Amino acid sequence: MKNNKKQTVEEYLNLPYSFIVTPEEDSNKTYYVCRIAELPGCLSHGKTPVEAQKNIKNAMYDWIETALIDGHEVPKPLTESEKRITLRIPGTLETKIKLQAKNENKSLNQFIVDKLRYA
Repeated sequence: MKNNKKQTVEEYLNLPYSFIVTPEEDSNKTYYVCRIAELPGCLSHGKTPVEAQKNIKNAMYDWIETALIDGHEVPKPLTESEKRITLRIPGTLETKIKLQAKNENKSLNQFIVDKLRYA
């Protein structure tokens, strides 16, 4: 028999959602915005990336609670296979990227992730 129990807000908060922290500027001041990739419109702000990420828990709670009250489905975090991309690039570009990663003493994956983070 299927268990039709709905998850609670707290159970959703314990799932591994994807945090995206980006710098923003307003009137020559930099602040940081933390978004949850799977929860559209769920975001928080902070003076530092760490503060923005700490503040996101309250925003997530409110977002999830509202969705549940309104009877909407709460998206689950992406699985590892959904987070993976395959990319074809020219051999010359691959060589260049590998050399730059080596020069920065990073793995190829970490080098590419770092570059994409600020793209």
